[in-house]
Amino acid sequence: MNKEYILYIGGFELPDKNAAAHRVLSNAKALRDSGKNVILVGINKDLPKGTKMIDTYVKISEFDTYAIPYPSGMASWAKNIVDIKPYIELCQKYGTISTIICYNFPAIALDKLRRYCFKNSINCIADVTEWYSVEGRNIVVKIVKGMDVWYRMRIVHKKLDGLLVISRFLENYYRNCKNNLYIPALVDTQEEKWKANYEKSDSVLKLVYAGSPGYKDRIDVLIEALRFVKRNYILDIIGITKEQYLSMYPQHKAFLKASSSINFHGRLKHLDTLQYVKKANYSCFFRMNDRMCEAGFPTKFVESITCGTPVITNKVSNLDEYMKENENGVLLKKIDSRKIAELIERIDFTMSVNRKLFDYSNFQQEIQKFLIVISKRKGR
Repeated sequence: MNKEYILYIGGFELPDKNAAAHRVLSNAKALRDSGKNVILVGINKDLPKGTKMIDTYVKISEFDTYAIPYPSGMASWAKNIVDIKPYIELCQKYGTISTIICYNFPAIALDKLRRYCFKNSINCIADVTEWYSVEGRNIVVKIVKGMDVWYRMRIVHKKLDGLLVISRFLENYYRNCKNNLYIPALVDTQEEKWKANYEKSDSVLKLVYAGSPGYKDRIDVLIEALRFVKRNYILDIIGITKEQYLSMYPQHKAFLKASSSINFHGRLKHLDTLQYVKKANYSCFFRMNDRMCEAGFPTKFVESITCGTPVITNKVSNLDEYMKENENGVLLKKIDSRKIAELIERIDFTMSVNRKLFDYSNFQQEIQKFLIVISKRKGR
């Protein structure tokens, strides 16, 4: 009897080069432990242009994986948003594909895959983790990207056999769709990298920010708050250099020049970043309360909790589900530098953290039931 396979495709960089890769690998493990055979197809920025997907096979975390070259230039981007031939070729190679899961996939290509799946009795599912914004883009990108986002989020997703959504916001938005399952960002807590190897400081409050500052993450609010903090602290900033920060927020130049407590480390490897998170008393990030942030779910929150480090943040997405009194961190109602400063001044050095909260095994049965319902609806 032939094996049945699930094809999981999208813009993730395996094994750990972006947040998408962490989500997809954890979801794939839940599917695997439910008895499914999962094939992962992501992107790879190191592949030469023109490399055929079928020739990129490599085994990662016991999964068969493939990749397409990262698009470069208008022609390759245009091809990327419409071409599904490499995925059909992979379906033909493996023979029996029961399900294709598309991670934040381009709208036109996703609609083509939907029709291909319908003709071939394959379940077509979207893994939805973002509602992208086009703010700050040039006019051409705004038009093209804006239309892609609109068509995918409002039209194509609603025609699919099922949706995996990362937030309650998206769960509510797609509440009338056929099959809709909320799955936050997950991890495999059995991996060595999540073991907490450090005692928390009880003399100097150690804070950490790890991410990509910009419109989504308002690190400037944290820096502004620290101007009012008198207690001894150290803030390690991962993901951006001091020069890059000051190019965005030059008003903090004098404060950062005078401060010896704020250290910029630039971009680090994922494992090195986790070491800073483990050492910290708290990780900190603050986000705007707009649709883009409400629709997502912060991977940095999940990683910090799994590292054993509580989080200081504001109420965004559905983080309030996971923040209990004196457990997992502190949730501020809104972004306010003075309130953040007051909290940092008085907060204890330690707080209880549920490190198993986002282990993929907690959601394994729900994912299994989700697939069973879809298959029954399709008469499989």
